[in-house]
Amino acid sequence: MRAYEVARFGGPEVLSLAERAEPLAEAGDVIVDVRAAGLNPIDILQRSGTFRLANPPRFPFVPGNEFAGVVTAVGSKVESVAIGDAVIGRTDKARLGALAERVAIDASLVAPMPRSVDFTSAAAIPLAGTTALQGVRDALSVRPGDRLLITGGSGVVGMFAIQLAARVGARIVTTASAASESLLRRLGADEVVDYRSRPVDESLGRFDKVFDLVGGAQTDALMTLVSAGGRLVSVASTPTPGSIRHDYVMSPLRAATLETALWVATFGKRRRARKGGFTYRFLSMRPSSEDLKELSALIDSGDMEIMLDSTYDFEHAADAFARVETRRAKGKVVVAVGGTA
Repeated sequence: MRAYEVARFGGPEVLSLAERAEPLAEAGDVIVDVRAAGLNPIDILQRSGTFRLANPPRFPFVPGNEFAGVVTAVGSKVESVAIGDAVIGRTDKARLGALAERVAIDASLVAPMPRSVDFTSAAAIPLAGTTALQGVRDALSVRPGDRLLITGGSGVVGMFAIQLAARVGARIVTTASAASESLLRRLGADEVVDYRSRPVDESLGRFDKVFDLVGGAQTDALMTLVSAGGRLVSVASTPTPGSIRHDYVMSPLRAATLETALWVATFGKRRRARKGGFTYRFLSMRPSSEDLKELSALIDSGDMEIMLDSTYDFEHAADAFARVETRRAKGKVVVAVGGTA
């Protein structure tokens, strides 16, 4: 089969299309004929080696974190999925492999594809949708009437999060460019702050909950905006201790080294949160078939929309990566691998 490989850490030049052996299903696995694969900023970080301490790869590895496709084989212990099922999945974080014509994945990580969308749209759901759901529902525990700030609302996670929080009844402020305002208001934002003309500072007021999707220096500014008793959750800053420890299998020594490094790197932010009387944590989403089922139900009922930015054919995946790296995509960038009807 054809698959993209990363032969070493680096930029776009380390990605190449190659022939690989067909994946084999272990007892709890399914083999999926990939029809479309979604791309995300994390794909860039994995290619560049940002997670090398937590998850040292064996080169060459096949990248790709999410997909939509059709099951073509099942392992001997699989009963929840059948050959011919259309499914979506978020790959195991250590295993990856979605940017290929076929992928082997634990059956517990896939769920039935929404009936109302095609494979291209369905491939946009697993990573961003699950991140938004676990952020709004679990990490932030958004409640009716909460004043919620979502930074980077025009990204895929942001657009899913706005819709989910609006369903709860939160009062939503989001940052984005002025060009995105009408779309984000339609999705449920009450106010859209143009980050190019207005800084993220105390002029925005205080918030019960803050969902940081941008990271960088802006996370420090967000620390001044959280009310006492509130929550600040980031998916874009340095992971806090314990947040990614169980994402990967690692030796006790490597785990201790990782936790020490994260403790030191995030000490300042965690101390500021304690002094401010609010909680601060990094969210590392966990793959979940149950969450995928919940998202699919919302999409099929018409209660949530999927926003696509662009679709690239399999041979031009490098161009798809380049689009993601511009950070100007308004919606999901998808690579069409097989038939997407």
